Amino acid sequence: MALCESARQPMAMGMILGGVGAIAGAFAGYEIRHRVVEAFGLPDFRVALAEDIFAIGGGLLIVSHMF
Repeated sequence: MALCESARQPMAMGMILGGVGAIAGAFAGYEIRHRVVEAFGLPDFRVALAEDIFAIGGGLLIVSHMF
């Protein structure tokens, strides 16, 4: 919402895109993590931690290059 507001875009669009992105990211993250854990026999906690670091870093990278 904040990005849409600062770009003078409708706030409803920010809410819709944020919700869709959150749902898609949650399902995709779970599926990828589950497959990595099963394929390589790694502990779920370590894979989840790596996933979180990747997601936070990617988000910061995207936002830092937008404005």
